[in-house]
Amino acid sequence: MLNELRDDGIFPTYKDVLVFAAALGFRRQNRQPFTKSSEPIDLDIFRGDFDSTIMNVIAIEDSGNPKMIAPSSEPERIKCFEEYANGGLEILKREIWDVKQDVREGLLSLIYQEESESTILEDITGLANFEPRG
Repeated sequence: MLNELRDDGIFPTYKDVLVFAAALGFRRQNRQPFTKSSEPIDLDIFRGDFDSTIMNVIAIEDSGNPKMIAPSSEPERIKCFEEYANGGLEILKREIWDVKQDVREGLLSLIYQEESESTILEDITGLANFEPRG
């Protein structure tokens, strides 16, 4: 599934697939434990401003704790990101691959479906404007 999303030119890198999946998983509140991996996430590829912001705001919003951006919280942030990405990949599998839908059409359909209330991009933008709770 990851190969198809990248190799078909839908996403330029695996990292982009994971960022999209994490945003989708967060949007749908589908956080799934991530217990099996061929290798741990290489954080160096997520060091760009956009990627690290997504990772940070998901962790902050999920925990309700703005201190999640502290260096000491990095393992927790990574775990949160991985689990929401895993949840997002589960959604993609269930709603596109399991029903044997064309990948591009399935993604468009999924995005339109999410757009009925607000878009993933709006959710991410809203998270970037996060204000700490009381």
